[in-house]
Amino acid sequence: KGRKAIALVYWLLARQVLRNRGILSSDEEFDLEPTDFELKI
Repeated sequence: KGRKAIALVYWLLARQVLRNRGILSSDEEFDLEPTDFELKI
């Protein structure tokens, strides 16, 4: 549970940073999934 929650927080943060920098518009789809931010053990 914890690993997925942290991955989701990083996903949300990365998406918001890209939107704030103007790289990603608000209606544009974010290519990455939250699972892309999970550590593979």
